[in-house]
Amino acid sequence: MADTGELPRRDEGKRMRAANRQQSARQPPADLSGRLTEIARGYQRVLKGNPTQPTALVGMCLVALASRQAEAAVEMASAAVASTPEMVAAWVALGQALKAAARHEEAAKAYGQAIRLDGVNALARLGLGELKIAAGRPEEAVAEFELALKRRPELVAALLGLGNALALLGRNEEALEKYEAALALRPRLAEGEFAAGFALARLGRVKEAETRYRRAVAARPDFAAAWINLGSLLREQGQDVFAEAALRRALELRPDLVSGWVNLAVLERERCRPQVAETYLHKAFALNPSQVETLVAWCQLRVAERDLAGARGWLRWALALNPDFDEAVNLHGILLHLDGRFSEAIEIFERAEALGNRAAASNRGNALLDLGRMEEALTAHHAAVVCDPSSAGAKYNLALTQLRLGDWGRGWTGYEARWQFREVHRRPRFFKQPPWSGESLHGERVLLHAEQGLGDTIQFCRYAALVAARGGVPVLQVQPAAERLMGSLAVVRAGLAETTVLGADPEFDLECPLLSLPAVFRTSIDTVPWEGAYLVADRETAAERFAEFRGAPFSGREDGLRVGLAWAGNPRYKADRARSMRLATLLPLLRAVDATWISLQKGEAAEQLTSLPGDVCVWDGSSGERDLAETAALVAGLDLVITTDTCVAHLAGAMDKPVWILLPHLADWRWMQEMETTPWYPSARLFRQASPDDWPGVMERVSEELRRFAERGSRTGNAAQITRQIPAEVACLH
Repeated sequence: MADTGELPRRDEGKRMRAANRQQSARQPPADLSGRLTEIARGYQRVLKGNPTQPTALVGMCLVALASRQAEAAVEMASAAVASTPEMVAAWVALGQALKAAARHEEAAKAYGQAIRLDGVNALARLGLGELKIAAGRPEEAVAEFELALKRRPELVAALLGLGNALALLGRNEEALEKYEAALALRPRLAEGEFAAGFALARLGRVKEAETRYRRAVAARPDFAAAWINLGSLLREQGQDVFAEAALRRALELRPDLVSGWVNLAVLERERCRPQVAETYLHKAFALNPSQVETLVAWCQLRVAERDLAGARGWLRWALALNPDFDEAVNLHGILLHLDGRFSEAIEIFERAEALGNRAAASNRGNALLDLGRMEEALTAHHAAVVCDPSSAGAKYNLALTQLRLGDWGRGWTGYEARWQFREVHRRPRFFKQPPWSGESLHGERVLLHAEQGLGDTIQFCRYAALVAARGGVPVLQVQPAAERLMGSLAVVRAGLAETTVLGADPEFDLECPLLSLPAVFRTSIDTVPWEGAYLVADRETAAERFAEFRGAPFSGREDGLRVGLAWAGNPRYKADRARSMRLATLLPLLRAVDATWISLQKGEAAEQLTSLPGDVCVWDGSSGERDLAETAALVAGLDLVITTDTCVAHLAGAMDKPVWILLPHLADWRWMQEMETTPWYPSARLFRQASPDDWPGVMERVSEELRRFAERGSRTGNAAQITRQIPAEVACLH
C-alpha cells in the first residue's frame, strides 16, 4: 500500500467459497443422456415394481442431483429414509439433496443422523465440512474433513475440502499440501488445479498460480471460476488485455456470475475508465442488489473518483447488509482516514483485522503515522507483513516506514517491493537485459531509468557518477523535461555517461531503476553521495534570466533579495492535497520582506498568479518554460528558493542553492521525521507543519526566518557574478 493506504480489491476467502459453490453446481445438460439416462431408467424399472425400494430411491436422488433438480432429489431421498430409516446411504443422500436445495440446517441434521448410525461416516463428515465452510466456520470444517479422511484417506473431495478450510484460515502452505495430495490421486483434476492456484497466489507464487489456473481451464474449459481467478491474477500483473479476455470468457460461460462483472469493473477502474467500470457494476447490481461485494466495489470506484460523499452512501448500504464484511469495515477505516479522523480510523482498522482483513494492519500503520505514533506504526506494518507475506503493498509500506525512521539498511531492500505493488507501478517495465546489482563493470552500458516523478530523477541521478566509478557507462533515461538538465552532470560532461529520454530505445547491457541505486550502493544516512552541486545551469542562459526581472516594479532595490517560489506539485500524485497549497496561503510571507518574488511554478497552479491582491507582486518566471534546464537557469540567479515538496525543491538542492522546503505534518518518507535538515541536500532547510494542515504556523516561522535572512544581506549579485559561479566547462545546453 501507499502512504494513504491501499483500497482492497477482493476477498479471496469469499471468492473461494463462491468457487466451491460453482464447482458443486456446475451446469450439466438439463436433459439426461448417455450412461446417466440408462442408469435412471434402470432405477425407474425397479421402482415400478417396488416404489419404496431404498437403493433405487437413493439412486434416483443422485440422478436428480446430477441434473440440478434439487427438490426432486430431496423428495427421493426422503422417501428412501422413510422406507429404511437405518440406511446410512439414504441419510447421506438426503443431506446432499438438502444442501443442494440450500436447506442447510436440515442437511446438517440428515448428516448427523447418518453419523449416529455409522460412527465416522466419511461422506457425512464431508458434507458437514462443506456446510461449515459455507457458514463461514472453517476451523470447525477442518475437524470434519480430517474425520472423513481418517475413514477414507483416498477421498479426494475431503482432501480438497480440507485444503479449502485451511486456506480460509490463512494456512496456505498446509492447504497446498492437501491440494497436491488430491492431485496425486486424481492428476489434472480441474478443481484440484484451481485450488492449488488459489493457494499459490496467496503465497505470492504468482507464476505458479497462473500455470495452475491455466491447467484448470485446459482440463475443464467451462470452469468459469477458474477463468475469473486467472483474469484477476493477470490484472494484478498488469496484463490488462489478457485479464480482460479471461474475464470475458468467464462471463460468456456464466453471464449470471456477479464476481465476473465486478472484476471487469475493477479492471476498468484501474485503467482510469470510470464510466465503463460503472456500466459493469450496474450489470452486477442488477443481478443481485444485495451482494455486498458489488456495493464495496461501488464504494471503491467512488473513492477513486474522489467522490467521498458517494462512497459513504454505498458503504452505509454494504454495512447495513453485513456489518461484519471485512472489506466494507476496512473501507470504513479508509474513509475516516481520508477525512483526517485518524484515531477513529485506527479503531475501525483494528476491527477489520479481527474480522480477517489482510490489508487493515497496514492501513492502521498509515493512520498511526499520521498521528505521529511512529514506533506503533512500524509495529503495525511488521504485523501486516507477517499476516500476509505475499502482499507487496504491506512490504512497501513497511519499507517506507523504515526509511522514514532511518533504518535504511532494511528499508532500501524492502523498497524493491514497489515493483510488485500496482499502486506504484501499474505496468512495470520488463527488460531482456539482466538487472545490475552493484558488481564491478568492465565497460558495460548500464541503463539507469527514471520510474517516478521529476523530483525522484533529480534526487537519484547523482548515482550515475558512482556507476561510472564501478567501470560502467551509465545511460540515463529520463523524462523529456529533465534530459537537457542531465547534460550538466559532471559525468555526462566528461563523456563518461550518456542521456536519453523515456520511450527511446538505446543500446545497453544491464539495467537498474534510478530509485534502486541507493539499495545497490547500500546507502546510509552517513554515505549519501554529495561532493557539492551536481546539477548546474548554462552560463549564458542564467545571465539572461537574471536580467529579466531587474528594475521591475515591486521588486525593491536592483540589488535586493530575489526569492523563487513554488507552491504546488503534480496534482495526479496521490498525496498531493497534503503537500501542496494555494498561492494565497503564502500572502503573509509575501508581505514579510521587501523582495523580488519570482514564481517557479508550472502547470495549472501558475494561473493563481493572476488573482493576487494589488499590493503583492509575484513575477511569472516559469509557466512558459520548456524544460527544467530553463528553470535551473532562473534558479541560478536567485538568493533563495522557497517551495513545497516539488521537483523545484530537488532542483535547488541539487544546485546547492539555499532552499527552504515547506512540508506537511506527515511528509514524504525521504524527508524522514522531525529533522530540519536532510542529508540529501546540505543547502536545504525543512519547515514542517506542527499539526495537519497547519500552513499558517509554517508561514509564521518562515516569515520570521526570511526577515533574518534579508538582514544578513545574502545576495546573489549581478549577472556577471552569476556566470562566475557556474563552472566554465559547462557548455550551453541545447
